[in-house]
Amino acid sequence: MHVEKLFVGGLGYCGSRIAAAIHNAYPSAIICGTVRSKERRDALMDGASRPPWLSGSVHVLDLDDNYSGLSSEATADLQSSTIVVQTVAPIADFDRDPLLALHGPVLESSEALQYVAYLSSTGVYGDYGGDWLTEDSELRCVDAKSKARVVAEQEWCKLEPADDQNNNDNDSNAGPRVDCFRCGGIYGPGRGPLFSSLSSLNEALAAETDELPQQTPAVMKYVNRILVDDICGAVLAAVEGDRPRCGGRAYNLVDDDPAPRKQVVAEARRLLSPSPEEVQGQSSVSSSDAATKNTRRRISRATGNKRCDNSRLKEDYGWKLKAPTYREGLALLLENSVLKL
Repeated sequence: MHVEKLFVGGLGYCGSRIAAAIHNAYPSAIICGTVRSKERRDALMDGASRPPWLSGSVHVLDLDDNYSGLSSEATADLQSSTIVVQTVAPIADFDRDPLLALHGPVLESSEALQYVAYLSSTGVYGDYGGDWLTEDSELRCVDAKSKARVVAEQEWCKLEPADDQNNNDNDSNAGPRVDCFRCGGIYGPGRGPLFSSLSSLNEALAAETDELPQQTPAVMKYVNRILVDDICGAVLAAVEGDRPRCGGRAYNLVDDDPAPRKQVVAEARRLLSPSPEEVQGQSSVSSSDAATKNTRRRISRATGNKRCDNSRLKEDYGWKLKAPTYREGLALLLENSVLKL
């Protein structure tokens, strides 16, 4: 694949890190994308604070006022991009993906587009009572947000040809590959239990214990997670890899060890507790992100209880995890406590 231009829908927590990873692998690629406000755009485009990976333009995707979407300049960037990464969730007024709802014909008519990565959620599976599942498992979600993601996945996948018949791997007009990455709970710099005070962790542990005083494998609420660096690694592995066209393909983007939240919080507390400072309720992580409050919400019951298998992603693209479990992930974050894009 010739990585000439990347368009990221949503240059936020994941999108900006994916952009940085693509830039590091393909320094000559033009990287552009969208944000939700003019203030955010101006902050990214400012010469003094402009990130090194941002070689193209930042555009405002208007989803608040008149739903006008992208400007003509932004639409031209979208149409000429070889890779599109979409991180923006479906919006309520459409119950559809905003790029497809507002600019579907642009994507459908693009002759440059070779690859699409859509960041979805494991919430599409709904509840499995803690059982293991694969990408072929039934989608049982009942909440509106997850149902909208199912529709978005289906619409993105329509961009990929149904099979490889008469397609040549070197033919840029063969149609794009489309991968829907069903992400678990995302953690990383500034996000997750490691960036909470000990007192907050203790409160969280107490709340979990009160809710499930006698946790057994039969009643454990499993949470599928993924380190943000491993999301970047998965997208990069897919960009660098290939597979037969099949009308789009879903991948569980999770680590190897779905674990109850209580276990992860307890590990974070163990990592933080040796320092005397933490005994007084302060986090030991010396990071520009450490001051960021942990805004991660409890997983909604509507998203269900399940354990997602990630074998397909490893088999198709040779994906290797930096953090096979939350233990390595938390340790890595603590070791590299000052992380910048």
